[in-house]
Amino acid sequence: MKNKIVNALLQLVGIMAVGAVVGYSLGKIAVGSLAKVDTPNIIFLFIAGVISFILQVIVHEAGHLVFGLLSGYKFISFRVFDFKIIKDENGKLKIRFERLAGTGGQCLMRAPEYVVGKFKYKLYLLGGVIFNVLFSVIFWIVLPSYYTLLFALIGFALAFLNLIPMGFNDGMTFYHASKDETTRFVLYLQLEYVYYQSIGKNLLIERPEVVEKINSMEIIKTNYLTDSLEFIKLDGLEYFFEFEALYNESRKLYIERDDLLPVYKIELMAMLVKLISLVNPEDELLEEIMKDKTLLARLKQKNPQTKNILATYEYGVKLDDEKALGLIAEARKIKNKAPNLYVQNLEMKYCDYLEEKILR
Repeated sequence: MKNKIVNALLQLVGIMAVGAVVGYSLGKIAVGSLAKVDTPNIIFLFIAGVISFILQVIVHEAGHLVFGLLSGYKFISFRVFDFKIIKDENGKLKIRFERLAGTGGQCLMRAPEYVVGKFKYKLYLLGGVIFNVLFSVIFWIVLPSYYTLLFALIGFALAFLNLIPMGFNDGMTFYHASKDETTRFVLYLQLEYVYYQSIGKNLLIERPEVVEKINSMEIIKTNYLTDSLEFIKLDGLEYFFEFEALYNESRKLYIERDDLLPVYKIELMAMLVKLISLVNPEDELLEEIMKDKTLLARLKQKNPQTKNILATYEYGVKLDDEKALGLIAEARKIKNKAPNLYVQNLEMKYCDYLEEKILR
């Protein structure tokens, strides 16, 4: 724990130091040009800052999209804050709203077929940073003003925060992927997994050879990319409604892996609420995780997954069948708020399963 705190502090100091140098340098460069323009209204400057931030997030995700296409990737979805554009199973673009904690946007694409030693990931991962820097410089050169300087500074800040490896940003993903072939293959599998979910299918079912490769993998040092394999495996159990095995494996993962990425851990806890309620309501772990504030915040999300979790909790733990059935009905009404077609179909199937179980 102490090492984590020390590393975090060192990382923060390093970021502040580099940021100060970059900010000072840009300020020196900008002084001459800004002397020729009027000082802006502070309110307008604030509004420009908000707009600039939104635009730079769009620019960042557009960078992933453009460089992904140039690398042979295919479009899956494009999200800015809660606004998301997806390509459905028929190739048509649809709009939906989805919140993902810890991210301002996300551009997901399907990678070209994996070839050992030739996986194209660099431009796709760094495309956002490149676009932030490129558009910032161009806007400043073409139209130097306090507003474009603000736009440029925000762009450089976003580029910097995504390039320096921390959390699960682009820089950290690039860092892990550059380390070894296994991690690069896992990154490819992640993108394939997301692609198949977007068209309502399961990667492990559609490509059984992947199961053998996953099981034969030797993970020497774990990271959040390799950890995603654990959730892909759990998804395979959930697909067949093997809840007993899913409960045991999920519980084991939660107990043994305290170092999981926070966003992974929150989803794992949410899954355990449903599984414990369904399989073993007497499990003392349920009381423990239900005290977690991040989980309680997660359970306030309005999507079919959350409604089914709460319905199972009401049925298995609170023994309130009427409330459980009400939550199932709510899940069906908001099925379009599922993150993708696969989750939507799976949750509707679970609605039928749990309703039948209650009414039996």
